[in-house]
Amino acid sequence: MDKRQLDYIEENGIFFETLGMTRMAGRVFGYLIVSDKKEASFDDIRLALKASKGSISGTTKQLINIGFLQPVSLPGDRKTYFRLNKIEVGKILEARIQMFDKFSEMISKGDNLRNSEDEQTEWLKEISTFYDWVGDEIREIIKKWEREKEKIIDNYENKSKKQKS
Repeated sequence: MDKRQLDYIEENGIFFETLGMTRMAGRVFGYLIVSDKKEASFDDIRLALKASKGSISGTTKQLINIGFLQPVSLPGDRKTYFRLNKIEVGKILEARIQMFDKFSEMISKGDNLRNSEDEQTEWLKEISTFYDWVGDEIREIIKKWEREKEKIIDNYENKSKKQKS
């Protein structure tokens, strides 16, 4: 790994912390993005990141659970390898939308337990409705993405090429 790749891995770790995850989760994910290997073994990851076995073990389990990594076994090899999980882009976002749905549900539930109607009630209704609406809108965007992704990718690649020239 060169310095730019190592810097990227660390930057990714810090970014993942802003998402409420561990820095190591971001580092492992970042390593697999910049690695030229199709998949990496537990030891490949541990040695490249200079991390403990426990840290890599817990982190790979976390990343598998959220759908970012996929464990892989290779014929004739007893080791477990890991690679980026190539699930549909929208499925990752859907998990976040479900958190919006739950947040909205919890706000509404709490509002319904209140005995008075006041400006706080109005705010609670607004925020609950907002999160429901955002979830619905994002689901529609995901559907559009799945229908039109090749065209969208081409448009953005062309846009990027024009900006570079």
